[in-house]
Amino acid sequence: MFEEDTSPPPAPAPGMSKSLGALLAVAIIAVAAGGYFWVQSQNQALTQQVADLQQQAKTQAADLHVLQDRLHLSTAELERLSSTASDVQHKVTATQAQLANTQQQTQTLAQQQQQAVSELETVKAQTGNQLGAINGQITGVKGDVSTAQQEIAKTQADLAATQAKLKSTIGDLGVQSGLIATTRGELNVLEKSGARSYFEFKLTKTKQPVRIGAIALQVKKIDFKHKKYTLEVYADDAKVEKKDKTLNEPVQFLVGSNHALNELVVYQMDKKTLIGYLSAPKYPGQAPAAGNQ
Repeated sequence: MFEEDTSPPPAPAPGMSKSLGALLAVAIIAVAAGGYFWVQSQNQALTQQVADLQQQAKTQAADLHVLQDRLHLSTAELERLSSTASDVQHKVTATQAQLANTQQQTQTLAQQQQQAVSELETVKAQTGNQLGAINGQITGVKGDVSTAQQEIAKTQADLAATQAKLKSTIGDLGVQSGLIATTRGELNVLEKSGARSYFEFKLTKTKQPVRIGAIALQVKKIDFKHKKYTLEVYADDAKVEKKDKTLNEPVQFLVGSNHALNELVVYQMDKKTLIGYLSAPKYPGQAPAAGNQ
């Protein structure tokens, strides 16, 4: 172990102390001067740095103001663009809806067109069938017309033959009678001629006279065995008995102030019934022409 030396250091020499003090003072002054200049240099540097920083701050403030203006402008432009984009989106949505509606309408029109084409084909087919049926009907009608023409020609021939068979005679008043009918068919011919008015009758025995045209008739007797009959004629408040008249005999009487000739013919009878007709002028005072009634 070493023991610590606690004895005081030796005192410096007097001359050396002064020199050391001077050197120390010079050193202190030099250090103070250097520190001053360093501090001054640092202050100037710091001042310049502060000035630079202030200038940078001004520049940055100006740039910030410009950026703020640009940012405000960009915000307004962004809002305008956003509004425009919203309008465009609405228009796009509306256009899409219109397009969907148009597509739907196009599809509907296509279906309607297809249906119309189908119906047209059906109508064409039905029309073809109907035309075929109409052509067949026309052919049938032509055949019917031809048949009808033949029947008309035959009827005309029959009428001509019937007219040839009609006969004229003297009535019971001694007046020349026109053509008389002795059958229902001959009566049809007379009716179609239109020369006189004809009233067909079917009479039996009755308690009261039966009105026929402008007169009234009442059957009093029928002699079927001898083909004779008796009846009473009521005309102009007068009664005339026509007794024992025969089949197809013109029974004549005058009616009215003009003494219009009326004529009846019985062309068929049985034990209880007389069948015949009454003929009268179409106009008062008309007399039958010979050979025509």
